[in-house]
Amino acid sequence: MSSPIRLDHLTGIRSLLALWIVCGHYLPHEKPTSFLAASTCRSFMAVDVFVVMSGFVTHWAYGDRLQKGELRIRQFYVRRMAGIVLTTYIAMVLSLIVVIMVPEFRNSFMPSALTLLGCFSFLAHWVKPSAWCPAPPSWTIEVLIPSWLLYPFTRRLVDGVDSRAGTPGLVLLIAALHALSFGPLLLLFLLQGFKLTWVQYATDFFWPPSQLADFAIGVVAAALAQKSAIPDNCREEGHREAEETGALHGYSWQGLLADLSFFGTAAVVIWMPPPANRAECETNESALLTHGLALPIAAWLALSVHGGLVARILSHQALVALGNYSSEVYLFKWPLVALFHHVFQQWPLPLDVFMAFLLLLWLLSGVYVEFLAPPLVRHLRASLELFIDWLQVHATKSEGWVAGSCRGRRRAICSCRCHRGSVS
Repeated sequence: MSSPIRLDHLTGIRSLLALWIVCGHYLPHEKPTSFLAASTCRSFMAVDVFVVMSGFVTHWAYGDRLQKGELRIRQFYVRRMAGIVLTTYIAMVLSLIVVIMVPEFRNSFMPSALTLLGCFSFLAHWVKPSAWCPAPPSWTIEVLIPSWLLYPFTRRLVDGVDSRAGTPGLVLLIAALHALSFGPLLLLFLLQGFKLTWVQYATDFFWPPSQLADFAIGVVAAALAQKSAIPDNCREEGHREAEETGALHGYSWQGLLADLSFFGTAAVVIWMPPPANRAECETNESALLTHGLALPIAAWLALSVHGGLVARILSHQALVALGNYSSEVYLFKWPLVALFHHVFQQWPLPLDVFMAFLLLLWLLSGVYVEFLAPPLVRHLRASLELFIDWLQVHATKSEGWVAGSCRGRRRAICSCRCHRGSVS
């Protein structure tokens, strides 16, 4: 079984995205009148990159194996979700402990028992998109879980379009998905005189169904990338080279287009007119960025498998090493910054304290990933596999019992009918 081509640059960019989010939330900031400050306050864009990239990586890593039957759907679910859900629960428990222990937070953030139930069952944002849960970034995992659960069916849809219409069909599909994702928000923006409220932004961003199309865009982008990544006549050689280098570099024009997509997306975020204040960072035209840039993001993901300047830089081992801890940095940032706020009694944190927080956050995330997570995830996956096997065995026994019972009832009915016939 051949393994998928390793794409180190996608791990490398995760480190920058996590840094962007942390700085956007907690870095001491001025009014977003400068272009750099405006881009920092629009750090929510990094989450949209994560969503599209999750669809891309999921299809890149699992699509072919699911299609060939080398991986069962239940194995996909366990491998894709067990580790990140466990980490999310740990972050939520740590956040809840901090909230309970600090009176200031307990009075401000303590959710109701019903909200807690919704948070731990990943349903809170289905009911109220702006709900506050322990470890607030857990909303991202909540919106991705439906996409992961639906992925086997999404893959079949994408494969069906590819088999019937090829590349043009996939291009039309990705355009339709973007219209479905971005169209309603754009229409609302136009109808309201180029205005969008924060509530509308939150509904279009935090509500789980709102991210299904962006995830699917990433899936289609991965399908397009796989069709062009390695020519059929040099698949083995290209695959071997890709495993050694982490990306393909044979098609310079595609790498150039990837770089143009990357820099074009960054330019829109940086050079879009800055909002008047921090409260407007997620309203009006800035709110359009939640889905508006999904296509250029997908284009960069699909084209960057061929290399390019940006892919080469992001493949640097320093960025890749930091990117391995990005999910944990994202999930653990709230309980740690809450502790820093409680200890230093300042908000926002002074710059030197913020730097200490940032370094400690990455260090603790690295310790968790390298030493704590592997045995925990390994035991969780094994337990889930055993539990699923147990359910299947008992389901089979139940089906056999029901079938046997039905056959027995049929024989009894037939015997009764025959007896009545003989008497008459």
